[in-house]
Amino acid sequence: MTQLSLSGSQIELILEILEHQQSRLLVEIRHTDTATFRRGLKERLENVEALIQCFQAAMEQSQQAEHV
Repeated sequence: MTQLSLSGSQIELILEILEHQQSRLLVEIRHTDTATFRRGLKERLENVEALIQCFQAAMEQSQQAEHV
């Protein structure tokens, strides 16, 4: 596993980008007719959502560290 050292504002920016990508993927999945392409989009969405969870946890840790 790779460790990154990011500031709270950098984590926040990455979360915004990921959430925007998540929204776009949901729309694209709804408008895709090809099953194979839709499957690929769903896999990408799962990865984006996993990253969102990771960065949300990192953001919480960053905020807790600021209050200590």
